[in-house]
Amino acid sequence: MSSTSLAKSGLNSFEYVELIKIFTLALEKHKDYMNSLNVFPVPDADTGTNMYVSIKGIQDSLKDKSNLNNFDELSKSVADFALLSAQGNSGLLVAQLFRGINSAMKGSNELGLKELSESFDKTYEYAYTSVHEPQEGTMITIMRECASKAKSLKNKNMSFVEVFEEISKSAKNAADETINQMELLKKANVIDSGAYGFSVMLEAAFNCLGIDNKGNVNLKLDGSYSFIPNIPQERSFNKEFFQDSSHDDWGYCVVFAISGKGIDIEKIKDQLSDKGRSLVVSGSDSVCKVHIHSESPGEILEFSKKFGEISNENISNMDEQFDEMKSNVSQKFKNNVSILAITSGEGITNFLKKNTFGSISFLSNKDFEEIDKSKFYNLIKRIESENVLIIGNSIKVNEKLSKFADSISSNFKIIQSSNDSELISSIFAFSPETDLNENMINISSALDENISIHLSDSDVENLDLNNNLKDLDHRFVTILSHENKHEESSKIQKYLEENFELDGVERITHSSSEYDFIVSVE
Repeated sequence: MSSTSLAKSGLNSFEYVELIKIFTLALEKHKDYMNSLNVFPVPDADTGTNMYVSIKGIQDSLKDKSNLNNFDELSKSVADFALLSAQGNSGLLVAQLFRGINSAMKGSNELGLKELSESFDKTYEYAYTSVHEPQEGTMITIMRECASKAKSLKNKNMSFVEVFEEISKSAKNAADETINQMELLKKANVIDSGAYGFSVMLEAAFNCLGIDNKGNVNLKLDGSYSFIPNIPQERSFNKEFFQDSSHDDWGYCVVFAISGKGIDIEKIKDQLSDKGRSLVVSGSDSVCKVHIHSESPGEILEFSKKFGEISNENISNMDEQFDEMKSNVSQKFKNNVSILAITSGEGITNFLKKNTFGSISFLSNKDFEEIDKSKFYNLIKRIESENVLIIGNSIKVNEKLSKFADSISSNFKIIQSSNDSELISSIFAFSPETDLNENMINISSALDENISIHLSDSDVENLDLNNNLKDLDHRFVTILSHENKHEESSKIQKYLEENFELDGVERITHSSSEYDFIVSVE
């Protein structure tokens, strides 16, 4: 028998304990981000915390286990711990992964390809049957995709690590797709929090997997914790989601265990189905865990005593959690800063729309010339922001803005940019994530550093004689040119590129009658 045939082709019981630690560390790092995504089934910002606490509970329970050699026995203990430590809807769903592994480990002492495929298959089955009304675009969806991917690769002559990688990728892709599978998620502009958490667990685990030079599959924790996936930039909620979510009757999240003999899971699920929402019931004939949303947690617990002994109760007020999350999100919108930019034509407007982000509205010079004080006031009122920065593009525009000042509320500031070059610099210095004072400082600094070189048609004919066009090496240059002067604009660009080592050059058209060309230098 060759050494390759004796190679360890999966995870042993000690590595399973390490796997749980990897899950815990990954969720601990990502729980705040997961909480920020949490809108289903209730926007109460606790999915990340619940998943982390649930798996941390398993890890803590294993600290006192002295005999970890028997994988079958260990997986049974982990499955039980998972149920008892599960918190919230997400915690109870992720517990099904450990029940799935336990089911697959019957008579086996190594989690190999066969057991891995069976684990995900049973995980999905347990999760789907535990929920009263399963919905697409949740952690259950990800579990199904993982099970499908594992089954399709079982006989593909691939290693455990290779298969796990494909399953991990499948989970990540499926989690990203949840925003398109549930209307609630799409409306809030987020992916499902629990689905994301499940994909992070698998990605972190894969990052710790490897095969040594003897062909043995190994799972090793990186002491620097570099295996933990990077936390994405926080997604921006669609504020209308929270404006429309005015529920004041979310009630309580009630989670508890029922223990006894001959427990009938389906009977419990059936009899509790009309007593609340988001019902999840999972377990065995000796112990099960219940999750339900109810207005009357005491009545739920009292009613459930007929099924067995009640323990591990955890009750949280979802109305309070929802109000706190809504307040936190609303505060971000409330404190944001918006811009109203007055621009010289579609060329500049389209360039800014393409290359900036945040709440920026545009008004052409022509429209601004025709607008009166009353209409301008109404325009500002429609901008839903605590602070509005109004950026003009000429002295003439700024003078008119100053005349409008007494008719507009105090939540706006006029940025004294005197041309389109300074307007662009101001907007590029703007950050929607920054408060008003810091934005004003950054914009002021950008205006001080702005170099705007005005050129006329006659200047273009004698570019060599223009003393302002100097010291441009290693600078980025933007040429603002009238939309009817394409040939002259090309000539300016050619001259600059031939005479200076530019970091780059951009050409933008304008329709202003006040100037022909501006060479803007960064």
